[in-house]
Amino acid sequence: MNPFVYNCPVRGKDFFNREKTIEKILTETITGKSQGNIWITGERQIGKSSLLRHIQNLNETTKYKITPYGSQRNLDVAFVYSNVQGCESEEVFFDTLWQNLKDYFDFKRKKITSGYENFIRGIQEAYSERNFYVLFLIDEFDAFIQTIAYKDPSNATRFLAKLSSLLQEVDEVNEGSKSFGCVFTANHDMKELLNENLIDSRGSGLIVEAINLKWFTRAQVQGLAKTYLKDNEIQFSEMEIDLCYGATHGYPYFTQKMMSLMYDARKNIKDEKEYIKLVKQEFGEMFEETLEDWGGDNMPVRTLKKLRDLVKSWNIGPAISKVLFTTLELYIKNKTKL
Repeated sequence: MNPFVYNCPVRGKDFFNREKTIEKILTETITGKSQGNIWITGERQIGKSSLLRHIQNLNETTKYKITPYGSQRNLDVAFVYSNVQGCESEEVFFDTLWQNLKDYFDFKRKKITSGYENFIRGIQEAYSERNFYVLFLIDEFDAFIQTIAYKDPSNATRFLAKLSSLLQEVDEVNEGSKSFGCVFTANHDMKELLNENLIDSRGSGLIVEAINLKWFTRAQVQGLAKTYLKDNEIQFSEMEIDLCYGATHGYPYFTQKMMSLMYDARKNIKDEKEYIKLVKQEFGEMFEETLEDWGGDNMPVRTLKKLRDLVKSWNIGPAISKVLFTTLELYIKNKTKL
């Protein structure tokens, strides 16, 4: 059975290479002196959702305690995951967070008012009655902001300003200290999100600690292979690690995908030249299909440039490289004209 995981959140023992990032997130949000908020930026399929799901699962293994800055209360911490990619309005956004709160705490209260008012009531019950500080793990946040900005950028500006105020202190809860925090994931960093969607930056900037998820180093790629192939009869050589890292530059999704291709090819092909030729060809074709599926012109310019530089450095097929490089150049030109 092929052990390499892609196209879905990585869980449990398969989660790998993000230990320092998790430590920083926890320090900034709950274990440090003050309770901040985090904005995690990273390319598509770099592992943002896997990271949030892993933190969510900490509820099952560790009981974190927190004393909010300015308070004397000792609270438990609830990690509540929400994917907001499909939200089309502020009301739906807050209703989604409310529903996730309701599921986590098994609130018996029915929705009888607006999504926002139910959200505030949920926070109040969690904080005041259940003795919990809630850390929302909000996935695909920029996709939601882009959705409301597409209809009217001023709506996105007002929403971000409102959320920024809430994250500093929820007046409706009236406990005198911060009662919840957020970890956001996004393909865009905050500046890109505002600039590329014509959102007024005045008053709309969230107060967050920025974390940029990095691609894997060669050592991490090698560690990934050793971890996933533990006790497996197939083991990758140094040459194969170099082949993988040279083609992917450590982009997590493409690293996993190429190792998957290498694993299947190694099982069936003994001739070294034929093996390398097949892996290169299949990886190039997969990369092209993935780029078309993702919709390159919807990605941040930063990501498009990174992918272009990756393709430019390829030694896996001149014809494929030329086509992909040209495609990415076109995406970048179209994007920068907006």
